[in-house]
Amino acid sequence: MAVMHTLTLPASRHKTEEETKQSGNTTVLTTCSILMSGDCKCAPRQPALRVSLYGLLPHRGAPAGTRIFTGSGETGASEKWAATGRLREDGEAAGRAGRTAARRTMASKENSAAGFVSVSREITESIRKVLDKQPVKFVRAIKQETRGGKSEDRILVLATWRLYLFAVKVPTKVEVTFNFLEIRAMNTYPDFQVVIDTDKTTFSLRLQTQEQLDHVVNHINYALSRVFNNSIYAPPICRAEGDVPDGSHKFSPNSESSLEPPKTCGGFSETYAALCDYNGIGCKEEVQWDVDTIYHSQDNREFNLLDFSHLDSRDLAVIVASIAYNTWFTKLYCKDMRIGSEVVDQILHTVSKSNSLEELTLENAGLKADFPQKMASALSENPASVIHSLNLAHNTLDNQGVSNLIQQVCRLNKGLRLLNLSKTSLSSKGVVSLSQALCSSDDYSNSLLHLDLSKNPGVLSGEDATNLYLFLAQPNCLVHLDLSGTDCTVDSLFGALLRGCCADLSYLNLSKNSFSHRRGRDSLPTFRQFFSSAFSLTHVSLASMKVPPDSLRALFLGLSNNPHISDLHLDISGCELRSAGAAVIQELFPRVSCVGTLDVSDNGLDADLLAVIPAFSRHPSLKHVMLGKNFNIKGRVLDEILQKLVHLVQEEECALQSLSLADSRLRHRGTVLVNALGSNACLRKVDLSGNLLEDSGAKMLSKALQINTTLRSVTWDRNNTTGVGFQDVARALEHNFTLQFMPLPLCDIAQAYRGAPEKTEQALAKIQRALLRNNQTQRFSQKQALRLHQGLVTSTAEQVMERLCVRVQQQLCVLKSCEDGDEVQTARQILKEARNSRALYPSLCELAHVLSVDGPVKQRLDTLAGELAKAADKELQVVVDSMVSLCRELCPMSCSAAERLSPPLSSISEQVSIPRSAIRSALMERAAEDINQALEEVKLSVVSYLTNSIVDQILQELYTTHKTLLRQVSQAKRWDDVGTGRRSVRHSRLVESLDFPDEDFGVNLGIDTMAIKKRSSRTRRIRPVSTRMSLGDEPSPSPTPSAPSHSASLTHSASWESLSTLPTNGSPLRHVTHVRPRPPRRHRAAHIPPESVSRLL
Repeated sequence: MAVMHTLTLPASRHKTEEETKQSGNTTVLTTCSILMSGDCKCAPRQPALRVSLYGLLPHRGAPAGTRIFTGSGETGASEKWAATGRLREDGEAAGRAGRTAARRTMASKENSAAGFVSVSREITESIRKVLDKQPVKFVRAIKQETRGGKSEDRILVLATWRLYLFAVKVPTKVEVTFNFLEIRAMNTYPDFQVVIDTDKTTFSLRLQTQEQLDHVVNHINYALSRVFNNSIYAPPICRAEGDVPDGSHKFSPNSESSLEPPKTCGGFSETYAALCDYNGIGCKEEVQWDVDTIYHSQDNREFNLLDFSHLDSRDLAVIVASIAYNTWFTKLYCKDMRIGSEVVDQILHTVSKSNSLEELTLENAGLKADFPQKMASALSENPASVIHSLNLAHNTLDNQGVSNLIQQVCRLNKGLRLLNLSKTSLSSKGVVSLSQALCSSDDYSNSLLHLDLSKNPGVLSGEDATNLYLFLAQPNCLVHLDLSGTDCTVDSLFGALLRGCCADLSYLNLSKNSFSHRRGRDSLPTFRQFFSSAFSLTHVSLASMKVPPDSLRALFLGLSNNPHISDLHLDISGCELRSAGAAVIQELFPRVSCVGTLDVSDNGLDADLLAVIPAFSRHPSLKHVMLGKNFNIKGRVLDEILQKLVHLVQEEECALQSLSLADSRLRHRGTVLVNALGSNACLRKVDLSGNLLEDSGAKMLSKALQINTTLRSVTWDRNNTTGVGFQDVARALEHNFTLQFMPLPLCDIAQAYRGAPEKTEQALAKIQRALLRNNQTQRFSQKQALRLHQGLVTSTAEQVMERLCVRVQQQLCVLKSCEDGDEVQTARQILKEARNSRALYPSLCELAHVLSVDGPVKQRLDTLAGELAKAADKELQVVVDSMVSLCRELCPMSCSAAERLSPPLSSISEQVSIPRSAIRSALMERAAEDINQALEEVKLSVVSYLTNSIVDQILQELYTTHKTLLRQVSQAKRWDDVGTGRRSVRHSRLVESLDFPDEDFGVNLGIDTMAIKKRSSRTRRIRPVSTRMSLGDEPSPSPTPSAPSHSASLTHSASWESLSTLPTNGSPLRHVTHVRPRPPRRHRAAHIPPESVSRLL
């Protein structure tokens, strides 16, 4: 593709503004005189990008008498004082030469009228073939004046951005063409003549009528106004000589009476197309479509070069140049993409011209060291710049240039709000210059909100850091301060922070630095006072540095005395806390109520977690905990720590919402915690990546997900999971409707795919479908909640009740020959109620569901749907009537004519209404779902409370009745011994079997009724640990079963859950009476059929 070269400008055009004032010339420049954003001292040897966008600011040195005419109105009536363009000292000479040529031409034509050729259809078709797909706006035959006063016939063609002169022949060819941006001056003369001065030469053209002349002038003016989006940088380019007819004014696109609708994204696409045509580069329709469609639909004012990273450097340069005069985009963003010198030049050009660009991000863009100095020079040319955010992170920059840039930005209107110089190879001297620039003006103290000097090693290690501390000590409005990885002495910094940053500082990152060992104790009061006085802190990071115990103590004491902040994110990971730090956490952290997120990962806590974890359980507001890389222990201690974690997340008052154990390498022992997630009712997010849990861990996760309803996010990777493990998780998610986010475990996927690609692919597809389903508006069904509750909450109580019922029924069988006393009648009534209680929970749930099918809520929503429909119709009527009134006010004549249409304008409001089905659908399907879900949760909690209260009372009564009947049975036995002494062997054995201790139930039945919130549908017992998991990493042979003592064989737990927990020590199950001696058999013993007992129950 041909590339147009930048032309060498005359030396006189480089005079300074002061020299122009001294020259006293009253020349007029009425054209676009911008060639390229860089220096224009000589023509480059290589093809260079040309950006002829009126490249200079409104010239401040224009003489008082200089005036610019539009050429489209009366002389004097349409005059405008020069506001744009560059004074060209040879402009007057060029104008005189053009006028002389015009007079010579007119004199030669006085005696004979020159005729114009006609534009035939053949010529028109030939022109269209040459121009291909370019739209043709104007075609006329003209006379082109040549040297020696001669004229030649030409066909003038105006395209969107370009002028063509064609030869009068078939097939035709292009004789001359130039882009409108190449025009330096355009002057009109009598006799329908126009002289156009371009970069290369001057053209004198004579048209047939004044109307044609006006059309040409207005078309060029209008095209340039579209390029510049009618900004102040677009001067009219036509100067009129003599009187011009009045009628031409109506075609002027610059007329104040013309109504130009706002263009999409500030007319970016038109500017881009014009620049592509000017530089001979093909216009990329995809760029125009992306900006006009994606950016506009999202109201996105940030232009991201990454969206067009697939294009060539020259295409990117034209794109950036199109932003220079665009008023829509206020941000230019480029990160992790190396840009060429052409693009950098156009970015500097944009900075020097734009009065809309506010934020510039060029992070890791491969900038050269001299970029800050060049940008400072560009900003000095643009006092109207509104840039206030500058991100040059991850670029190697010159220190002095950065200082000059900061000083230049300080002079701008809005000051500097954001400065990011992270990893820019700043030196200590550079920080001194930067600090001096920051201290040189009070504007920085009043405007700078974000300062990032991180990842510049050594810049704050010496005495040079004092200059920065002086700025921080001044009262300022800093909100974000990042000095991580600068080798600053942390404790010496807090004196400055205390004096200047307490009010507004929200984010403080001091990681990868160090504490002073010599002056540490002296600075502790200041350190503590800052954290007790800060008003706005939300994030504090002291990670990856060795924090002394005294400093950690001062930190906690300061935060515990701070009443102003809450939900603080505290990162003290990698601080080598170990046992001393664990002791401080155990002692003081429960008092720090303002911390909502705590990261203590990689601190070598190990066995000290036994003391640290209980401190978390006593914390009132802790929601997120990161404990990874603290489990470098094995054996029984690790099991105890994991049990502590299990109890932590199972506590009723636990406020934790997320738990991270990433990269802890727990292996098989970690499945204990995974297993407990099923009954967890508080955690919403868990990170178990990097623990090598293998497929056994995935199996436990699948079982937990099938019954858990609170988890929303699970991170699972680097666990050596195969396709089988992923299939287990996929099957579990088919029955889980609440998990919404599970990042793709890329490491495990890559490993599993090598072994079983089809199985892994199918499992991942199922997982993604389930997560997609869960992110849609689907809810737990009432039957699913009922089944979960029955299976997890009531099963233990039913087991205890069943055993008691069997005992009481056996006692009634023994006493059936006795008189029916009050105790016996009470026992029978209690048995009846125990039998009925089994149906209590489902009956209550069914009752609540039946009563809600057509309950007050649904009836009210039906009524509300009708009321909302009427209100919507009323609102529509008011809006439509107002619209019609406005139309009548602006266009009364047309509105009167429109009244004859069908329907007339006056009756539109009566015929417009919102569909009733839309309102009803919105209420009954969307709002009703949320309302019913909330109702179901409350009803389920009430049902649980009623059921548990009644069941508890029945258990109490059953136990009391059992004790009463047991005494009667014992009394009856004594009377039998004293009396006849002859009872059946069967009856004797039955009586003996009824004599058993309370511990045989495995529960202390003196139970208090629990609070309603503790008996909610989420109160679940922990799933029993698998026998395989409980054996640890090293399997051991099962011990030889022996006859344990009666007391050792029973569990002395006070909780119901222990009754259903299977033995996990590998021993076989044995009945509790297996050690009792069996009496000798004398004859076949009769027995009570089990059917009769079941019928009695």
